[in-house]
Amino acid sequence: MVGITVQDARFDQLETALLVVGIFENENDFFASNDLDSTISSAIMGLIENKEFKRSFGSTLVLHMMGRGLVKKIMLIGLGARDKFRCENARIIAGKSALKAKDLNIEEFCILPFTKADEALIEAISEGVFLALYSFNKYKTNGRKTITTPTRAKILVNSNSSKFQTVVDNADLTTQAVNYARDLGNLPPNECPPSELARFALALEAEYGIKTSILERYEMESIGLNGIVAVGKGSSNPPKLIVLEYHGDTNQQKPYLLVGKAVTFDTGGISLKPGDKMDEMKFDKCGGCTVLGILKAVASLGLHVNVIGIIPSVENMPSSSSYRPGDIIRMYNGKTVEILNTDAEGRIILADAMAFGVAKYNPQSIIDLATLTGACIIALGSNVAAAIGTNKQLAERLIKASEETGEKIWSLPLYDEYHEQIKSTVADIKNIGGRPAGAITAAAFLSNFTNDIPWIHLDIAGTAWTQEGTFDRSYNPKGATGFGVRTLVKLLTNDTHI
Repeated sequence: MVGITVQDARFDQLETALLVVGIFENENDFFASNDLDSTISSAIMGLIENKEFKRSFGSTLVLHMMGRGLVKKIMLIGLGARDKFRCENARIIAGKSALKAKDLNIEEFCILPFTKADEALIEAISEGVFLALYSFNKYKTNGRKTITTPTRAKILVNSNSSKFQTVVDNADLTTQAVNYARDLGNLPPNECPPSELARFALALEAEYGIKTSILERYEMESIGLNGIVAVGKGSSNPPKLIVLEYHGDTNQQKPYLLVGKAVTFDTGGISLKPGDKMDEMKFDKCGGCTVLGILKAVASLGLHVNVIGIIPSVENMPSSSSYRPGDIIRMYNGKTVEILNTDAEGRIILADAMAFGVAKYNPQSIIDLATLTGACIIALGSNVAAAIGTNKQLAERLIKASEETGEKIWSLPLYDEYHEQIKSTVADIKNIGGRPAGAITAAAFLSNFTNDIPWIHLDIAGTAWTQEGTFDRSYNPKGATGFGVRTLVKLLTNDTHI
C-alpha cells in the first residue's frame, strides 16, 4: 500500500527516484511556478520546441538525470489545455503517474501539483494515486511477474503542508473503503455467497463498532420480507438481510438510509439469462458492496452523521424451488407484486429492504444503489449512473457531490405516466413495465416502498465495473470500480457542514 506525504521542499533539496512535472499545452511559462534547476528547465523547453514532447493530455516522457543532482528521473506528463483542466483530470494524471512509476519499478516518487494547490486538487491527486495502484490478485498463483509497486509518494507544495496532509489522510481512508468495495465486488460467486457477504459486514462491526445484525431466511419469513425470501429460495445458499447502524451524531438526528442490492450471482432464475457475459453477474452484488464501503469510510473518518445501511443479499438461481413468472408476492409493506420476469429480481429485494428500513428507522432520506437495469446502460452508457427519485433537493446535493468526485451521475425524470406502465391487472403492481424507459419504470416500482420519504435511486449498472464502453481512467483498473463510495461519502461529509 502506498503512503502519501505532503512536503514543502525546493528542487535543490529534493531527493527522489522520480519527479513528475505536468505541463499544459501552448504554455511556456510553467517554470515560473516551480523552482526547477535552470539547466533542466532549458533542456525541457528544448524538447518542447523540437516537438519531442507534445504536452497532449496524458502523454509522457521520462528524462534520466544521469547523476546530476538528487533527482534520478523526471517524468514530463501532458496536461492538455489549461481551460479544460479539472480535478478529474488531475485524478487521472496522478493515476497515470503512479502506474508509470510502477512500470519503472520505482518504490518512491514525487509530484508537483499541476496548478495552484488547493484542497480539492490535493484530494484529487491523492485519490488518483491511491486508486490507480489497486490490484485484485487474490487468486494469482504461479507465473505472476514480480513488479515493484510504489510504497511512498510525495506531493510538493509551497505552503499549508500540514493542512493538505489532513486532506491526503482523509482521502486515504476514503479510497481504502473504495478498494475494499472493489475487493468484495471482484470476489467470484463460489467464494462470496450471501453468508460470506454477511461475514464481511460482521467484521466491520468488530473493527469499527458498527452495530450489525443479520436476518436469516426464517426470520424474514416470520416478519413478512417475502420478496427477499422469494428471490433467494431457488438457491442452496440462503438469503440474508444485512443491517448496519452507524451512530455518529449524538443529537439523535434522523439517519440516512442507504440500501444496496447484493445479488451475489444472478442467473436470471427461471427467466434464464443468455450465457454470454453471464460471468459478469458476480458484479450484481456491487450495490451492496458499495454500501459496506460507505459504512467503512464513514466510521473510519468519524463523520458526525447517523447512517443505516441495509443490504438484501441473495443468489438468484433456477431450481424446483425458484419463484416463477406468474407468482404474486405480498411484500413487507403489504403491497402485492405480480412477477412477470424473475430476472427483474433486484427491485424485489430492494423494495422489501427499503420498506423494512422505513418502518424501523424512520429515516430523513433514502438512497439506494443497484446494478439494476441494462436499460440504464442503453440510455446513458457505461460511464454515467442514473439518478431517479422523488426529491429535487436531494438529487441536486448528490449530483453536486458527484461533480467533485468525478463519478458522473445524470438525473432522469419520474413522471406519473411511468407509474401506469407497472400497474397489474391481478395485483397492485408488476415487476416489469416493458421495454420503454426500463430504467425509469424500475424506479417507479421502487417508489411504492419509500413511504413518501425523500428518496433517490442510483442505477449503477454501467458504472459498477469496467465493461464494454467504459472510458479508460487510470485510477479504475479492470473489474469492480467501487463507484458511489466517494460520492456518497462526499455527500455525507458536505451535509455535516450544512
